[in-house]
Amino acid sequence: MSRTCTPSTNARAVWLFAGAVVFSSAFIGCGPKPGAEHLPALQEALLALDSAEAVYLAAPLASAEPAFAKADSALQAVEAMMVGLVVNLEQGKPFSTLDERMRMLRRQPGRHRRIEQELDRTRRQIGHLIEAIVDRATVDAEGTPIDTAYLQSVATDELRIASHLLEEMRIALNFLDRGTRDLDQVIAEADSTARALSTIPSAP
Repeated sequence: MSRTCTPSTNARAVWLFAGAVVFSSAFIGCGPKPGAEHLPALQEALLALDSAEAVYLAAPLASAEPAFAKADSALQAVEAMMVGLVVNLEQGKPFSTLDERMRMLRRQPGRHRRIEQELDRTRRQIGHLIEAIVDRATVDAEGTPIDTAYLQSVATDELRIASHLLEEMRIALNFLDRGTRDLDQVIAEADSTARALSTIPSAP
């Protein structure tokens, strides 16, 4: 006699917390779901993304663009004063520091847009994968058969993408902090150094 998978009362409960979806299913007479071993890691990835996003969004992200404009303008002014002058490594440190700050801030707006897009995509894909495992789906949205190998491959890819996204947020916050920290002081030092060097009389 064949046995069918019959859902018990309240067979599936769905909880939403911190933006993550956690599924719990109880079936009578059912074997383990294909891909069920991936559920803890997938759910943990969603929670990690939520936690990282909360920290990321609490940072002064909007300050990156005006800070970049300020650093870029200051560097151009310094370069204009230094036209034709040759400085040694020690003398050039304030200019190198300002240039480094400017480069850290330059890519922040694009990085922020990419992070926002990837957060939405990654959450959606992991949520769909969790749902497919819980529902014992046999084909995906494109009609591709879902088997153990498929679930292993997709889960590995999505967890890798989630890990990369967490690192991207960490890097973005690091660059934002380093790029804006004491920026006015860095600009003032570069400006004063350029003025001092540009007023040194040339050797006869």
